[in-house]
Amino acid sequence: MLNLLQSLLRSFSFRDEKKAAQSSGSPTSDWFLRSFLTDEERHALVATDDPVRFGSVSLALRDIGENAIPGALAECGVYRGAMSKFIHDRAPERTLYLFDTFSGFDARDLDGRSDERFRDTSVEGVLSYIGNSEHVVVRKGHFPASVGELETEQFALVMIDFDKYQPTLAALTLFYPRMSRGGYVFLHDVNSPESDWACSRALNEFLKDKPEKPVAVPDMWGTSLFRKI
Repeated sequence: MLNLLQSLLRSFSFRDEKKAAQSSGSPTSDWFLRSFLTDEERHALVATDDPVRFGSVSLALRDIGENAIPGALAECGVYRGAMSKFIHDRAPERTLYLFDTFSGFDARDLDGRSDERFRDTSVEGVLSYIGNSEHVVVRKGHFPASVGELETEQFALVMIDFDKYQPTLAALTLFYPRMSRGGYVFLHDVNSPESDWACSRALNEFLKDKPEKPVAVPDMWGTSLFRKI
């Protein structure tokens, strides 16, 4: 955790250089995380819709690789696969599990409300976007019933982006005991009023009797993360 925070803080310490680059017409990618990533990697981050979020994940993936933190990777809430491809491109040798209905929100998670978002996707479209899908395992359906057999699986990084309270709490409950020591758990929308602060409520409820403490990431939609102690 400390290494990740130090990396982020150091990347944002180049404010003077950023101002100079902007005034000279140079792109943001000239300064963003420049001590840690190649030019190509920085350009790819700035091209995303949320470079702070993707940059944080990039640093975490680098950390688990350099420190040989064992385990697979998982994304809960895939939509069209932007984060899935980003993760798989940077750790193609690790198994990546993708959990999603691929048809929008399940009615069981909506508490009688209506939410029509995220229906315009499919397994085929996501796999096509990822490209080389070797080591990619799709688990389609309502979570956690869609999990299947994971009894012997260990995880190094999990991205939870379910938006709703019940599946978010279920994901935390399922993955927490399967996380490697030092493994990363990212939760999207924690510091967002999305679904009446659903992700924040789920995270606070789950961690209230755990030693880990969440750290906020200053990205677009209020991600938080913790590392397994």
